[in-house]
Amino acid sequence: MSVAGIARKDIADAGRSKVLWAVTILVVLSTAGVTALVTVSTDEAASQVFRLAMQLSVTTLPIVALLLAKGAITTERESGSLRVLLSLPPGRRDILLGKLAGRTALMLAATLLGGLATALVAVVTLGSGAALVAPFIGVLGLMGCAFVGLGVGISAASRSDGRATALAVGAYMIFVALWNLIITGIRLGAVELGFIESGAQPGWLTFVGLLSPNRAAVSAFDALASGRLLTTDPFGSVWLPVILLIGWLIIAPALGYLRFRNSDIV
Repeated sequence: MSVAGIARKDIADAGRSKVLWAVTILVVLSTAGVTALVTVSTDEAASQVFRLAMQLSVTTLPIVALLLAKGAITTERESGSLRVLLSLPPGRRDILLGKLAGRTALMLAATLLGGLATALVAVVTLGSGAALVAPFIGVLGLMGCAFVGLGVGISAASRSDGRATALAVGAYMIFVALWNLIITGIRLGAVELGFIESGAQPGWLTFVGLLSPNRAAVSAFDALASGRLLTTDPFGSVWLPVILLIGWLIIAPALGYLRFRNSDIV
């Protein structure tokens, strides 16, 4: 079985998950609903409404991505089908790549559904903002892929689905729920140790802030919405956050593979 064959099988298997699609629909309805409520109750410009929708989406879509990806390999391991799959021509690298491709394709489909619904609500209600639809969906899609990469990496490195679930929850808490608090703690620690002055924003701290995929996505969308594509300032342009998002998609599964490559399949 080739990488493409594994990906097709994975899409079919994961696509039948009722829990996944229930969560996806809930996320779509909540994000689109809040966006609609904002557009009818305020006179904010389209760019501000889309920024609000982005803030909502980067909080909710990672749940879908991690839920989709965290069982990519551990589910097969616990069911015993991974042993059968490994008895066929594809090796562990091909299995991981196929799983990554399949889960990424499903995440892009879910993101397209959710992003398009939210964007259409904003455009129809406001009567403007059509130019922001493509950047909005594109950045959300890339962020979703980054979290899928993280989830597949977690799944590859975990011996059980329960452990993968715990690590996925921990990843969400660190990179989404608590990231602002973590950056604040780093800043306070750096000030206390005398590395930076109070109120300063050195480049390295800004870079650390962008390491969270959802923070990178917000930065990328702000740059696109403001027309800052290739400026000399990496933190004010779109290219640095995009590189960081692509890095998550590549590096996290690669690190997971290093553990998966030599692990015993029982």
